[in-house]
Amino acid sequence: MTTLNARAAAIVRAAGWALPRIPVLWSARMVRCAGLFVVERDARGRHHAEIRLSIPLLRRRDWPWPQQVCGVNCHDPESVLLRILEHELIHYKLWKDGAKDWGHSEDFRQIAWSAFGHQSITHGIGVEE
Repeated sequence: MTTLNARAAAIVRAAGWALPRIPVLWSARMVRCAGLFVVERDARGRHHAEIRLSIPLLRRRDWPWPQQVCGVNCHDPESVLLRILEHELIHYKLWKDGAKDWGHSEDFRQIAWSAFGHQSITHGIGVEE
């Protein structure tokens, strides 16, 4: 079984992005959103980024199929997870590239389309804010 961190690294490599690895973690507490890109500052003022994925939402097996995620029809839980991970990695790329807006901007939309064929800048699983 491939770890989340290895999957993220493979996506980054396939996209041709020169980015350091980012921690990718499962969260049992996330129930409103399937994935989050989070940047936190430590006591020394250094920023640390991670991606959190929702156990309650992404390990569900009762979705009606196909499920549209990032504007792409997914036919199984693995493809849902992959689209969410791609989505969160775009936020990470923009942040690492120093973009002023690493949210759902026009730059985000262009990367989502060109790198992954995403038709939407939101993933549609859970409540995105």
